[in-house]
Amino acid sequence: MQYENVIFPDSIGFQCKNCGVCCKNQPPDINLKEQHRIEAKGFTNFLEDSHDPDNRNIRRNKDGSCFFLIDENRCKIHDVKPLICILEPFIITDFDYKKNRIFLSLNPLATINCKGISNENIVALKEIVNAAQTIVKEVSEIIAKKKGLPVTDKKVASITKKLLRDLNSRTR
Repeated sequence: MQYENVIFPDSIGFQCKNCGVCCKNQPPDINLKEQHRIEAKGFTNFLEDSHDPDNRNIRRNKDGSCFFLIDENRCKIHDVKPLICILEPFIITDFDYKKNRIFLSLNPLATINCKGISNENIVALKEIVNAAQTIVKEVSEIIAKKKGLPVTDKKVASITKKLLRDLNSRTR
């Protein structure tokens, strides 16, 4: 299935059932913009290592779950939750920068336990598409800034594609 420039796996539907599997398995890593949005809501001391500027991992609770997971599998920061959380149970597996297409697959961790995966429609389709597009855009912007290149440079697109694939391979 394709929606705008985002390609979903065929015959896969999703509607969040608030099972909390994604929040219990793998707290997200966030970017600086997301960190600032969360801090603007009054939250502090939520990163694993706040002294390491390259560490953007959200802390885990004693049971290994995300720091922001609370009773009944609810999220303390639902209204500003990271893009990667919105994208779940999907992950970006490829980015065709020549055709501006983003390919998604199911997160292997989600396929095992997520109760929201089905053969029905994807309920939050537009929200998931927006998250995928924004992740690709923001990764490209970060790379362009670090390399001193325009975001439209083919080298930026190529590095973005490689980085997204590398990040994705860590979840498999």
